[in-house]
Amino acid sequence: MSICDSMDDGVVSEIREQYSHYTARRLLFIAIFAVVLVFMSLISITVGTRNLSIEQVYALLIDHLQGAVYDRTLEYDLWYDDNIVWNYRLPRVIFAIIAGASLSVAGATMQSVMKNPLADPYTTGISSGALLGVAVAMVLGFVAGKGGIDSFGLVLNAMTFAMIPVMTIYFLSPILRKSPATLILAGTAVSYLFNSVTDILLVSTDDQTLADVYRWQVGSLADLSWDAIPLPLFSCVVGSLILFCLSHKMNLMSLDDADAKSLGLDSEQLRLVCLVLLSFMAASVISYSGVIGFVGLIVPHMVRLLLGADNRFVIPASFITGATFLLFCDIVSRLLDVSAAIPVGVVTALFGSPIFLFLILRNKREVW
Repeated sequence: MSICDSMDDGVVSEIREQYSHYTARRLLFIAIFAVVLVFMSLISITVGTRNLSIEQVYALLIDHLQGAVYDRTLEYDLWYDDNIVWNYRLPRVIFAIIAGASLSVAGATMQSVMKNPLADPYTTGISSGALLGVAVAMVLGFVAGKGGIDSFGLVLNAMTFAMIPVMTIYFLSPILRKSPATLILAGTAVSYLFNSVTDILLVSTDDQTLADVYRWQVGSLADLSWDAIPLPLFSCVVGSLILFCLSHKMNLMSLDDADAKSLGLDSEQLRLVCLVLLSFMAASVISYSGVIGFVGLIVPHMVRLLLGADNRFVIPASFITGATFLLFCDIVSRLLDVSAAIPVGVVTALFGSPIFLFLILRNKREVW
């Protein structure tokens, strides 16, 4: 074996070792946040007008899974606690995890495929479009099938209207690719337009409908039942898996479209597929919880700051971290006012606004 071959083998071994450490650190990050998420889920179930300990919550969960049934007359306290945990708090916790994961993965994907660090379902108008779809369904009665705010008709309306800003940005991106901030301004313009139309619809509606739409405007996890879980769960799991499988292709989109095409990647087709998927994920969440801002903006940036820009790790890490972040915000919203919890969208905005301002200042040369 020549000296050059020995040196080459040494370099290859060093690169492999560095990559192994690189991968291990990122997997450890995901594992730690997964453990934190489980712990915070238990804490979240304990928070409310009726305080429960983690030991009580754990016992109630295990007993319920084993088929325990409590007599309302003889075991009222146990029956009441079991009812609170399973019919109110557990669906809320599960939905918070689904919503945080969906919005974070959607934000990470949009930032990658649009090559824009400020892109997410909130800043690009997707959330406002979905909200307008909900308002149209509630005020004008365009709801498919039977049911109220949990009906599939609301999801269909939210998905349809959410696609309008997506298509706007999609067709503008080839023209404005040298000015990422302009795409955000375009999304903001569409967002203001949709918000104005929503306000016009609300002027002539009744008080109950106005209250329901307002809940969507601020974003709330209150009063969610098990009926709100299946569709967001399906869109979250399926969408995240597909986007994770496409993550290696999204890495190539950091190159120019021409360079990516030379490597066999159809950037326009991939961008369209990703935008449709993330719109469905965001719309399915918003149709139940309302507009929850900044989750898709903050979390991917935190993940990239700690783990780098490799989407093979950014997507799953955003999934776990986003779920943890939104669950944390929900806990904070209930701790601030236990009797009438502050909408979680208010808390995410409280944390998100300063970070969003920081991102704008950091990119001020591109913005101005």
